Amino acid sequence: MTMSRASAMAALILSVALAGAGCTSSGGGTSPGTAEPKPTPSASPSESSVPADWKVAAIEEAQVQIPPDWTTEQAGKWTVSLVAPKDDLGSSAGFGTFLSGALGPGDLEKAAGYEKDILVEDGAENLKRLPDVTVDGSVFYHFQYETGRTWNDSYGTKDGEKLIEINWDLSKTSLDRNEADALIAKVLPTFKLL
Repeated sequence: MTMSRASAMAALILSVALAGAGCTSSGGGTSPGTAEPKPTPSASPSESSVPADWKVAAIEEAQVQIPPDWTTEQAGKWTVSLVAPKDDLGSSAGFGTFLSGALGPGDLEKAAGYEKDILVEDGAENLKRLPDVTVDGSVFYHFQYETGRTWNDSYGTKDGEKLIEINWDLSKTSLDRNEADALIAKVLPTFKLL
């Protein structure tokens, strides 16, 4: 049985909050044998390098900017879908889901661990954790995987006790892996906390 992305996010947030509630200040660090990924530097575009006609897509805590031919579908103040343009046949190459939720105490590594567990349970194929990415001072974990029909990337960062994610589902029919990466690379660097 697989769980929906919203249910998975709720389970992740609840799990991390409960785990954080049981933590004490006497411990710390990573488990033996667990290498903590090091953030990779990533340049953020300056306000002037984002084209003037790009649109802002925002949730309560953060925003990204998208090209003018993209659309958004807002689902409250904590979730917005970033929909790539449609082709001549009326099909979109895919979408990103930009969302946030209460995380509670805990670090980004715990959140990444819970995200990995959810992805494994949901049957993610060829799942791999890539180096962390830093955008506008925010460190994101990064998982890359696929399903039979989609290329997928999951990015997550913390802002206080909030987890902010951008999860990409991009069509294998419309894009190869390099094109999917290029599409994400257009939007991700525009991320900014509010």
